Amino acid sequence: MKKLISLILCFVLCVSLAPAMAEDNVVRIAFGYDPNTLDYGMTNLDTANFIVAHIAETLLTQDASGAYVPGVAESYEKSEDGRVWTFKIKEGLTYQDGETPITAEDLFYAAQRLLNPDDPKDNASFSLVNSEAYYNGEVSFEEVGVKKIDEYTIEYTFINPTYESTFVSSSLFAPLEQAYVEEGGEIYGSSSFLPLANGPYMVDEWLDDASVTLVRNPAYQNPEIAKVDAIEITLNATADVTVDMMLAGELDIATMQNPLQLQTLVDAGFVKSEESFSSTYQGLNLRAGGRSEETGRFLSNANFRKAINAALDREALAASVMTGYTPTWRLSSPGEPAYNANPDYKAWDTTANVELANQYLNAALEELGATKEEIPTIQLMCYESQGAIDALAAIQDQLRVNLGLETEIAPCTIQVMISNAMSGNYDLWWGGNEVSVPDACESYLDGFRSNSGTPLRGYADAEFDALFEAAVSSATLDERLANYAKLEEYFCENAMCIILGWDAHYVVTAEGANGYYLMDGGRLNVAGMTK
Repeated sequence: MKKLISLILCFVLCVSLAPAMAEDNVVRIAFGYDPNTLDYGMTNLDTANFIVAHIAETLLTQDASGAYVPGVAESYEKSEDGRVWTFKIKEGLTYQDGETPITAEDLFYAAQRLLNPDDPKDNASFSLVNSEAYYNGEVSFEEVGVKKIDEYTIEYTFINPTYESTFVSSSLFAPLEQAYVEEGGEIYGSSSFLPLANGPYMVDEWLDDASVTLVRNPAYQNPEIAKVDAIEITLNATADVTVDMMLAGELDIATMQNPLQLQTLVDAGFVKSEESFSSTYQGLNLRAGGRSEETGRFLSNANFRKAINAALDREALAASVMTGYTPTWRLSSPGEPAYNANPDYKAWDTTANVELANQYLNAALEELGATKEEIPTIQLMCYESQGAIDALAAIQDQLRVNLGLETEIAPCTIQVMISNAMSGNYDLWWGGNEVSVPDACESYLDGFRSNSGTPLRGYADAEFDALFEAAVSSATLDERLANYAKLEEYFCENAMCIILGWDAHYVVTAEGANGYYLMDGGRLNVAGMTK
């Protein structure tokens, strides 16, 4: 399956094979890397998120129109202030074995496991009342805002008002069968101990670093949702390999970002979606404390961070090593509700402002009582892909030429990169952060709170905390977005992260293929595809 095809063969296939799709009822897709884990509490890669969206049904889900509809829940009620939500679970639901029932106990356990301080999970969420206090060992779990009312009713109490979009999160609102998860222990969610699915599909086979095959879940109660018999996923396929596989008729659907690769497929007769979608903010994640005391001294200074931000030419990067990205001028991308709440805001230039960058640098040195010679080499961490390394090499050159800063590129395996990021062992980390609905508060900006409970960002600022609290405690969505606009301005103007590009992905299919749609965060759903 994974093979490079010569230019001559590609040309022939462009003419004769590309527009035709296999007549079976299988959808074939490819991703750049292995999912690493399918443990809902730990998933943080696009591949895993795609798989989990098809195997794990949450309390609410999304249909093709983007509407939030019942999933595991039959119905729900919410309090007037939007903080207390009570869900009635459908009776008679089972996991993929057709025997193990799904009850309120499974959702209660999912919350308890995610917040367990003795077994930390990457996706731990502290949105429930007393959840962070429990995680810090200050209260018992009985005081956390999740209660079993009866066998099929569960109640959640949140610190702040929340919305339907919250309940499509698999990490907290997909059921888990406790005995099965505990049987798996440390290998639960790996290729050797797969999750017990309750969604329309289940994992039939996972060959590490090669492929994953999903098949229909025979116990799923809405089989009309799963029109596809199987979903075959090729792993470790670069963008070039994905194009070659599409041209060879080995894939049915792909998401493409590079304009030249996209045009190759369009010229060959494939159909491009009318609109692009953005799933991440791409750039340099910045740890204010640095990976060492020496780098943290400078990265914790706002003017030093602003100097880096102003020294980078986003348009040049988009034209060379970030093709497929739109150069940013703020955090929120056009089309997001948060962007539309403050559409005229511009935080920085999309080209390098060398004079301003050096003004910021001189101000930082004066504040720190340091000289330029004292600035240590800043590490640029990335996944060990050539694309990431090339992007950092261009950034490295711009920082050297425009600001006189020395940096070193540190490529790592995906596992090492994630471990370093979650433990705060980095200076600048090349990567993306998921676009969320209605804004980036819980999914991204919460990591910058002074009491975030994670070393991921290493940031502490009382004013940021107050702005964050005002946004997430807003009584209505309109009020929240207005308060979020102030939070975003503070975030951008203090260069708390170096946002370089909004990704612009298009979905590409053979002519006649229909039925895919996008869920929150740009997650592709292919369960309803027809060919």
